Amino acid sequence: MNDRMRIRVTLLRVVVLSLLVTLGARLWVLQILDGDHYRQVAETNRVREVVTPATRGMILDDHGQPLVRNRTSLVISVNRSTTDRQADHGKAVLTRLASVIGTPASELEQRVRFCTATVRPPCWNGSPYQPVPVAKDVSPQQALAVIEHPDRFPGVSADLQAVREYPHGSLAAHELGYLAPVTQDQLDKQGDEKGYHLNSLIGVAGLESTYDDELRGVDGVQRLEVDRFGRVAGTASTAAPVSGDHLVLNLDLGVQEAAEQALQDTINKLGGGSRTASAVVLNARGGGVVAMASLPSYDPSVFVGGVSEEDYQALSDPANGIPLLSRAYQGSGAAGSTFKPVSTAVAMQNLGATGDQDFSCSPTLQIGDQIFHNFDGESAGPITLHQALVISCDVIFDQFAYDAWLADGGLRNGRGPYTQPKEYFVRMAEAMGFGKATGIDLPGESKGSVVDRADAKAVWEELKDSYCRRAKNGYPEEKDPATAERYRKYAAEACVDGYLYNAGAATQFAIGQGQYLSVSPLQLASAYAAIADGGTLYKPMLAKAAISPEGKIVRTYQPSKAGILPVDPKILAYIRDSLKGVTTEPGGTASGVFADWPSAQIPIAGKTGTAEVEGKGDTSWFASFAPADNPQYVVVVTIPESGQGAQYAAPVAKRIYQAIYGVGQQAAQPGGKPPASLPKINRDGTIAAATISDPFTAVGAASGATPTPAANTATPPNPAGALLPALTATPTKAPDPPTPATSTPVSHAPAIGDLPVRGAASGGVDGGSTTGRAPPGSGAPSGAAAGMTPASAPSRAPP
Repeated sequence: MNDRMRIRVTLLRVVVLSLLVTLGARLWVLQILDGDHYRQVAETNRVREVVTPATRGMILDDHGQPLVRNRTSLVISVNRSTTDRQADHGKAVLTRLASVIGTPASELEQRVRFCTATVRPPCWNGSPYQPVPVAKDVSPQQALAVIEHPDRFPGVSADLQAVREYPHGSLAAHELGYLAPVTQDQLDKQGDEKGYHLNSLIGVAGLESTYDDELRGVDGVQRLEVDRFGRVAGTASTAAPVSGDHLVLNLDLGVQEAAEQALQDTINKLGGGSRTASAVVLNARGGGVVAMASLPSYDPSVFVGGVSEEDYQALSDPANGIPLLSRAYQGSGAAGSTFKPVSTAVAMQNLGATGDQDFSCSPTLQIGDQIFHNFDGESAGPITLHQALVISCDVIFDQFAYDAWLADGGLRNGRGPYTQPKEYFVRMAEAMGFGKATGIDLPGESKGSVVDRADAKAVWEELKDSYCRRAKNGYPEEKDPATAERYRKYAAEACVDGYLYNAGAATQFAIGQGQYLSVSPLQLASAYAAIADGGTLYKPMLAKAAISPEGKIVRTYQPSKAGILPVDPKILAYIRDSLKGVTTEPGGTASGVFADWPSAQIPIAGKTGTAEVEGKGDTSWFASFAPADNPQYVVVVTIPESGQGAQYAAPVAKRIYQAIYGVGQQAAQPGGKPPASLPKINRDGTIAAATISDPFTAVGAASGATPTPAANTATPPNPAGALLPALTATPTKAPDPPTPATSTPVSHAPAIGDLPVRGAASGGVDGGSTTGRAPPGSGAPSGAAAGMTPASAPSRAPP
């Protein structure tokens, strides 16, 4: 063998050896290093999962009455793994089944087909080995027709399944929420972590969403062994479902019913239609949400089994009032004179005002060439801040705000440099929780808005082009020529110097009006709770505890502090006493409404307010707490496009207090306090009501009061009777207070007035003087949805 041949043989040996080493290394990687992975892949290839959904936990009120529960439904399902092996792929079976359940065979075929990128609902997006439900709530006769003739219906089954039920219809719908099928995106991102399956139903709104992990439980999974043709060969393993925990709320069914009914009655008297209204009831000692109502509402059961496109569009339509939107925490607007306690705190804490000092409540206040008015030009002469809150004098707070604006440098458009502005009113509003989310345990909360000088400039820079375009092109869509021209002039001013934080805006801020302040009813209730409770701002909470199906307390949700008000406790006490005078003293703006209220036993502290939205009617507000001397509850009511605060919102709040304390009726909160313990859930699923608090100490309990009907639930009604004699019937229209309210409505839109002091104008009722307004359509913030801006809408529309 020559040298050339030896070299070739050697190279061949090296190549063969290299191939053997490479093959061995690859085998080692496949069998040893990645063996577990490929075993799992092989296992997955021969095993299919069939999911049994876990029973969701109930949602209960503070006394244990179910707000959301489960009911059993007879469901007929078709197993595709069986019907697909039939000669006609189950067509004959579906035809026979259609005649039994009264559904066209073509529709059944659509329901059992698999969803793909090109196949849209109705279709099945679950596992192909999962029985496909084709009919729910069938009659026992229909179910027996299937069960007793398996030869005629191979692959068809009838069994009982749990279905979500809302026993009180639309009551508290915004808070409770609803379920929807899991999306592919959710499966991809959270499927493994959350245990989602293709046919999982998850919470997508309200408490059903926030506490989905607690309520959903753990689905049962049966792992079926299949051959290479997809035929079931056996069962690999079975895991039983684990029911979800029950959620107990601070919310009280009786108070919620009273709030919604009072709001609905008022809306009906105003003309019904798509009108909106909302109310919030908080526990002042911890922030628990006792009730939260928003109208119009909706029945969550419309989402059970899937909502139709037509129904969803109706629930989202502004012409219907956007029923899916909760104005209580997802809407915001000008608060009117209910904001004046905040300004009182600024005057006394930061500006040197004292409680015994007199200030001039004159008919008007002139700032530059603009004049601010009290209601009807009324004058009360020199009065204290206590009296200013009682009768709601505007010009006193206007003067405080104007002086503070001057001290901060006024327009600040001349030569500088300027010192850092104090902006006391803005900072106090922020400390009270305005301009940010309260942190309530619900998705989609509105932050409202609190705009300072820097924010105003940023808004102008964003919207300047839109202002200038409108100044040139006007408002051809506006039918009234005079209104269109007024808007065009506003836009022209904004185009030039809309960045200036003008005196009109500053004065309006102090009386809860104008473009730089927008609050939700929940934010206002939280602020009043902080004033009532001595200065602690709490995070509102609906959830109180989670209880296992066996009745064991899994966790409790304790009050959470969100901040401390930067206000001396003595000043807060002064404000509380002043607000008490609003309902009890002569001249108080709500004294007419509460003239027949048992103030000696249950004094109520409150503040009326009226706000105006450009092109719409006045928004009626009433913010309050009780008992005034030892606050337990905060009640805030707002009704857009209605009228004065004392005329509409205050009577609704009165009815809510009647329900809470049992004034002339059964008490929703026996003893005048929330339940002292949690309801007990027995192992058989029955519920024992929570223990009531100590008896209320008010005198004069009525012996013949007519109780309100108990809620139609399996839980016994709360044991409670009337605490006080029945009052005279609440008037449909509250009597006017002894002295007129002195606040004025304004627009939610930005104020842009005339030089040299912009934004000031004449006033109206119970809310403060009206500012100039940024033109609609310019991209400026504006009121929406009958006075309350949805949280989902941008704070500033694009130019």
